[in-house]
Amino acid sequence: MKLRTEIQIPVSPVKINHSQKLYFSGSCFSENIAAKFSYFGFDALANSHGIIYNPVSIENCILDLTIDKPYELADLNHYNGKYFSYAHHGIFSNHDPEQVLSNINETILLHKEHLKQASFVFITFGTAWVYTESLENILVANCHKIPGSHFKKRLLTESEIGSAIQTIIARIRIVNAQAKIVFTVSPVKHLKDGFIENQLSKSLLNVCLHSYLDENVTYFPAYEIMNDDLRDYRFWKEDMLHPNELAIEYIWQKFSEVYFSKETLQIMKEVKQYRQLVSHRPLSTHPDEISTLENKKNAEYTQLKRKYPQLIL
Repeated sequence: MKLRTEIQIPVSPVKINHSQKLYFSGSCFSENIAAKFSYFGFDALANSHGIIYNPVSIENCILDLTIDKPYELADLNHYNGKYFSYAHHGIFSNHDPEQVLSNINETILLHKEHLKQASFVFITFGTAWVYTESLENILVANCHKIPGSHFKKRLLTESEIGSAIQTIIARIRIVNAQAKIVFTVSPVKHLKDGFIENQLSKSLLNVCLHSYLDENVTYFPAYEIMNDDLRDYRFWKEDMLHPNELAIEYIWQKFSEVYFSKETLQIMKEVKQYRQLVSHRPLSTHPDEISTLENKKNAEYTQLKRKYPQLIL
């Protein structure tokens, strides 16, 4: 008896290993997966502009990473005592505009270099619903807790999404012709838009993405794993909107089966053992026990780096 529908995902002919750089852009799901990579010692970097959900704003992120134009004071907006960029998440907001510009431009430079060298680039779309600032008619990545009356909400058209996808691919290719691009649709539910509206949005993203796939631009079915394989409320956090740790771990295992070789999985196993050792706290406050544990941690670190110098620990 089969009591669930398990998705069979074709194994990637191109594998991910610890010698490569990996870049991520998009929704909070992309940050979760990037964090998994970092935990296992990979050189991963995510979200130059913070968490971004819609394709057009993600397109703008990639554009910023592929042109030489720093942000200036004129690019910032001001509300309720804080300066911010409509192209960025609120983590960049600050009362000091110079600090905002410094954070934005330094982050872009760091991410630009990483993107140029990345072997894989992962792009995660969260929603096709967007907000446009009414006065300046700017499509925003984040509303920065400004009252909703300042914005107009609408659904991106298929043409707009397609154009964003084409630009994302083209701009990545300009700075990094060899990178493998992997798109995903975030399994996170945007129920503030409405149940029907959320499904419409995810479906629209999926239809558009599959028009641009080829051997170097592929799709990982994170959304489908969550909704058609797991399909149970026990895999969601208490808000019933975000996958919980068990679900993320399951999706990660599926991802591992697709993209990792046996050799890479073995290295990851050793890194995990080291991470568990590092997180261990001595049961006693006696100096000798603390010193012994620290020496063991240092020895494990040295041994692991000697064996696998490419690890980021």
